[in-house]
Amino acid sequence: MASVIGGEAAFIGSLTELIELNWSAVDAFTAALARMSRPGDRSRLASFLSDHEHHLDELADLAQELGAPPIETPIRPKLKSKALTNGVIGDRAILEAMRHYEEDSCAAYERMILSRDGLTERARDVLRSALAVERRHRDWFLEQLDARQGLLLLPL
Repeated sequence: MASVIGGEAAFIGSLTELIELNWSAVDAFTAALARMSRPGDRSRLASFLSDHEHHLDELADLAQELGAPPIETPIRPKLKSKALTNGVIGDRAILEAMRHYEEDSCAAYERMILSRDGLTERARDVLRSALAVERRHRDWFLEQLDARQGLLLLPL
């Protein structure tokens, strides 16, 4: 997501990009859940999926508060991660693919916060809260990957 400096229309455009990123993450988590072998991992990923769905609600509400028309149908970009659609083998490979989503999410929220001097306090609170959640997700993936050092299998 490129940083866009400007008025409310530009901010709403940036919010739309965050919404798209969260839909992509929802789709990725849904795909990952079906492939994870450990029940504890599936439980954690389900929790992260719920967090992204919550972000979607908050971002849509924020856009509507700023005058954007309500989003009647979700913006559903194509799943960016071929790793999750091409039969990645192994939990570690899935965790690595999901870590990339969380890195992208953290970077997008950070850019949005840093590029906006005129954010309302509510908008800043929503973005900071979501960033904190995304950082926790990313950190969990990093911890899991460190604990599972070894073979990373890629699709055939």
